[in-house]
Amino acid sequence: MTTISAELTDLPELRVVGVQLEAPFDELRHRVPMAWKALLSRATELPDPAATGYVEASEHLGGGRYRETVGVLTGADTAVPAGMRAVVLPAGRWARVVHDGPLVQVAEGFGRLHDWCADQGLPSGDLKLDTGYDADGGGPHVLHVDVPGPV
Repeated sequence: MTTISAELTDLPELRVVGVQLEAPFDELRHRVPMAWKALLSRATELPDPAATGYVEASEHLGGGRYRETVGVLTGADTAVPAGMRAVVLPAGRWARVVHDGPLVQVAEGFGRLHDWCADQGLPSGDLKLDTGYDADGGGPHVLHVDVPGPV
């Protein structure tokens, strides 16, 4: 049994605007940091992330491939800067936990959150959201995993 302080929450539809990439899982550890560097070099083109910090949205596409978007949460009317993308995460139920450890342990935190969902008899979906990044990657993060099904 997994012992973490996770909880379920309902989130509205969320829109992330930023730098996007698609890659196999084993390339993410190299490509995601490059995406962060690209995003932070253009941070002035995006709304201030002060409320939620910078975010990373992830979607498992199947076949070991993932779509990662690093950026900021924005409203539907926010313009998407040239060369950036917008991704919309649907409203729904999410499991979440606060990760206040090293950045290199975020993946392990998501693994524990998936295990917690399984222990609760809940499905975990293909979407992940990590909020709370500051410009240097620090700060506590709130890790989210979607829980498919009726809200």
